[in-house]
Amino acid sequence: MQNLSKMFRPLTIAGLVAGMLVTSPGTARGDEHKTNACGCYANTAGECTCTRKVKCGCPGECEPKGCEEKRQKELEKEIKEETKKAQDAEKKRQEEAAEKKRKAEQAAAAKEEAEAAAEAAELRKAEEQAKADQAKEDQAKAEAAKAEAAKAEAAKAEAAKAEAAKADKGKKDEKTDTDDKADEDDKTAKTDKGSKSSKKSKKSKRSKVDQSDK
Repeated sequence: MQNLSKMFRPLTIAGLVAGMLVTSPGTARGDEHKTNACGCYANTAGECTCTRKVKCGCPGECEPKGCEEKRQKELEKEIKEETKKAQDAEKKRQEEAAEKKRKAEQAAAAKEEAEAAAEAAELRKAEEQAKADQAKEDQAKAEAAKAEAAKAEAAKAEAAKAEAAKADKGKKDEKTDTDDKADEDDKTAKTDKGSKSSKKSKKSKRSKVDQSDK
């Protein structure tokens, strides 16, 4: 038993020494002044104390003065930046939508204009075709009328020729009749002259006979 007591005695003394070190006021002050990552610590009254080498970045713990305000400003700045980004994105989206709408309207207008132009061209082509058909029809009518006029003129000329031939024949017949009548008159005149001469000769003979009888 005495040997065991001698063996554990140094261990007991070491434990007591360690306990004294842990509970000593110096050790308590060391734990009390332990700084955080920002170089600050809270005293027993709950007040924050910071060393010379300090920095922000310990939210909810002891920090240098102004860190919360700085963090709030940074947060506000970040909110503003994010808000601006969102507004810019929305503006860009609206601009893209407006551009897309403008292009769609422009394409629709171009398509409508092209369709109108094609329709106008088709109508113009139809009108030109109608004019060409009308011109052909008019030409055909004119040629038919010309042919009819030529035919009528030919018929008129033929009729005039026939009339002239008839008139010429009539004149010839009339001349023949006149000549025949003249010949007949001449014959009649000659006959009458011969008859008168014969009568005169007979009368002369009678006169001579009567004179001789006397």
